[in-house]
Amino acid sequence: MTTGSTRPLIGRERELAAVRGRFAALADGPALVGIAGEPGLGTTRLLAEIAAWAAGAGARVHTTTPEALPRTLAALPPAAPGHVAAEPARKPAARDRAPGETAQAPAAPARASARTAPAAPAAAPSARAASAAPVVVIVDDVHRCDGAARRALDGLLEAPGDGTLIVLGYRPRQCPPGLLAALTAPHPGRATEHLDLAPLDRAGAEEFAGAGLCARHRAALHRDGAGVPRLLALLAAACAGPGTCPGEAPGSTSYPARAAAPLLAEVDALGPQARLVAHAAAVLGEPAEPDALAAVAGLDRAAVLAAVDELLAADVLRACALPGHVEFRHPLLGHLVHSAVPGGWRLGAHRRARTHHRELGRPALRGARHAEQSCRPGDEDGAAELAAAADQALASDPASAAGWYTAAARLLPAAPAHRARRRDLLASAAEAALRCGRADLAGTALAAREQLLDAADRGAGAADAAEPRARLAELAGDLPRAREIRRAALDELTAHPAPGGPDPLRTAALRTGLAATAGPGHAERAAAWAEEAVRTAAAHGAGGALHAHALAVRGTLRLAAGEVSGALCDARDAAGAVDALPDRAVALRLDALDHLARLETGLERYGPAARHFTRGLDTARATGQWPAATALAAGLAVLLLRQGRFPQAAARAEEAVRCSELAGGQEPRALALCVRARVALEVHAPETAVAVARAACALAVADGSSWYRSRLALAAAELAAGDALGSLETLAGAPLADPAAAPLDAAERLALAEVLCGARRAVGRTDAARAAAGQARALAARTGLAGPRVRALLLTAAVADGPAEALAAAEEALASAAARGHAADEGRARLALARARLGLGETEQAARHLTAAGHAAAACGAARLAREVAAATEEAAAARAPAEEAHMLSQREYEISQLVSQGCTNRQIARTLGVSHKTVETHLGRIFAKLEISSRAEIANMIGRNTLVARPRTRTRPTERALVGAS
Repeated sequence: MTTGSTRPLIGRERELAAVRGRFAALADGPALVGIAGEPGLGTTRLLAEIAAWAAGAGARVHTTTPEALPRTLAALPPAAPGHVAAEPARKPAARDRAPGETAQAPAAPARASARTAPAAPAAAPSARAASAAPVVVIVDDVHRCDGAARRALDGLLEAPGDGTLIVLGYRPRQCPPGLLAALTAPHPGRATEHLDLAPLDRAGAEEFAGAGLCARHRAALHRDGAGVPRLLALLAAACAGPGTCPGEAPGSTSYPARAAAPLLAEVDALGPQARLVAHAAAVLGEPAEPDALAAVAGLDRAAVLAAVDELLAADVLRACALPGHVEFRHPLLGHLVHSAVPGGWRLGAHRRARTHHRELGRPALRGARHAEQSCRPGDEDGAAELAAAADQALASDPASAAGWYTAAARLLPAAPAHRARRRDLLASAAEAALRCGRADLAGTALAAREQLLDAADRGAGAADAAEPRARLAELAGDLPRAREIRRAALDELTAHPAPGGPDPLRTAALRTGLAATAGPGHAERAAAWAEEAVRTAAAHGAGGALHAHALAVRGTLRLAAGEVSGALCDARDAAGAVDALPDRAVALRLDALDHLARLETGLERYGPAARHFTRGLDTARATGQWPAATALAAGLAVLLLRQGRFPQAAARAEEAVRCSELAGGQEPRALALCVRARVALEVHAPETAVAVARAACALAVADGSSWYRSRLALAAAELAAGDALGSLETLAGAPLADPAAAPLDAAERLALAEVLCGARRAVGRTDAARAAAGQARALAARTGLAGPRVRALLLTAAVADGPAEALAAAEEALASAAARGHAADEGRARLALARARLGLGETEQAARHLTAAGHAAAACGAARLAREVAAATEEAAAARAPAEEAHMLSQREYEISQLVSQGCTNRQIARTLGVSHKTVETHLGRIFAKLEISSRAEIANMIGRNTLVARPRTRTRPTERALVGAS
């Protein structure tokens, strides 16, 4: 992006409206509007917008600075109650104007004081008309007023002229108390309003920065920008754009000089010692006390205290919550100052800072930044210090831990004696990088580690780094490769155990990972791995997160096998283990919370599941673990969908997509889009769901965890969009033709049965649809849970032989849905009841059920259910209408009928609508059957007589189109 260009003013509508309101009320007397803004919030930009608007409104605008304020005020017309100053005949030359003054209208003769001046002589009518225009005086940086500027400002505040609007911009922290009191004091002779500029909200920050940011810089926009326009501009300037912005190691971001200049100018304007102390504070990179600043800057304490006073007055540093400590007003400013410190001095300063921390016996975590910057290769003490700091930071800041592990490996001597330790450090660096979604850094660390492996220790070395290598494969969607890595490592540990036997915790972790990703066709082996993992973790005191993870994985496998009671026991045991752990321990294995919450969702234990999802998501956000955050947000969205809380589910699905952009692999992105497609199916138009599901299919890797989910989501969306044949083709290509054998979890298998049943029924394959409904009943009976039972009963009602059979199934579904308090399922059951009642000719009862279903759809934000209720209402109306008006077609059928009436062939219709030739034939067959006709000419005749009706379809709203574009 181009820095220095004038940006549109964003997020200041309230302030502009306040100024315009005061301007419109100038007939009642002069007014003052004070605008208080912290540095970088855009006060100057807002004042420029006000000046341009006022000039366009016909005002005489005078924009000035504190230094030029006396001259500007001297050029204003004299203030006299009830008198309008006249204009002189001569327009002052440009050299007579005050610096910064905008000459939208001729200025009055100079005067000695804003309060005392002789009345101007009479002037021509044209001059009087010009002087009657309102006067707007705009002063920026009022906090810098002193001496003559302060006296001039006091005069203006005490006696503003009639028809004068004063707009003052200032920084409240840097405003002297006496001046601040004068600015905010009420005055009987003028109206007064004070506005405090606030940071931009998330939407405003994104609009300010523009759409051309990569995922990492867009995340930094909200994390580091704090809604401050100047910082947002800096962050946006550092991005080269999606797909072209290079990945950067933590803390290594560089910023263009033009974007950084306004912030660095604040430090350059300070005195020499204040600049030196600012550099020292940037090197320390944390809240600092005077003694630390003195040690790093090489100054005595008295000089440091004087410099701190100057820095506080300039609002470069601020007092922080820690008594006696100061910090930069924003961390990004500190980072920028650090990057501008001369390299040689910075190196020495980091050494002095490290020495200071070590002399005080502070933890390695406090000195790691300085050791990384100042230690030389071969420094074993420095490497040990960095490794210890990384161990401490791994749970709370894996990004920094990854950098410190890498630095420690770099510092160790290259001698063979240190080779094993360097390999361990690089493996740890890769694991930490993967936690925060930096697959690129993890791959680099693992490649460097590979170069340190000798032929003799290659097998054992591979086992040592198995977990990060397997996770890297998982991020890329290559589950077979991940399973191969874990199996090989497990075999290696068993065949060549270390002294004392194989590491039990490492083998338990490998078996847990194998069980979790076993895939279709390996149910027995997965169950065996999970059993062994649970037993090993429990026997060797792992009791915490690893034990809980193994229990959750075993419970998930038991639920898939129909062992609900065993799955419930595992869920309770895992929950007890996790709930007893502190957040730090949980942060090191967020997979345990994710698997546990998903198991609880499958068991319909929604309260505990929501609690565990939320805890995990909060921890993942706080520690920057984006792959885990993606999975947890997606899981929470699915839980909310299961509960019928669709707007909340949509919010979590969008968060999953945002997190997936930082997760470092296409598999998390595919997972997030799958969930977004499922949500879009319920809350948006079907076309939106189709587009999002296709984007997920494009990202999902064959045999990856999202491959089958994405195809199922696409098939469901196609069915809702009216393309039943396309839905069946999608499932056949997956392949997903048998719910009982599909490589999906229990809930997804039931969803597959629903799609198969609906699609087969739509194309006239009634027997096959009933077979799918029967599979749904078997799956529901296997779980014994209420939710699957309701869904299976609704399918039974849909494929029933007659309305009486459908009525019985729908009534049973309504009773179950009402008992569990599920509004969306209750609405679907009432819709099924309405259709059954219509079939029996009971139109009044059907209408009552349709009304109740509509209320349920509105209550839970279920747009899909609302569309189905509207369609059923239209069908009921058509059933009561005369035969001439009763021909209702689906939207797609109506489109095909119109094209037929225009003389198009089937292939031309297929090309026009972007569907297959076979799909057109299927729809035509249904049209002939519905209309009881046998020729295309009859279709054209009915179109011409307007006797065909298209079922209404909600169009995609602009926000939904934006949602698809973001995919």
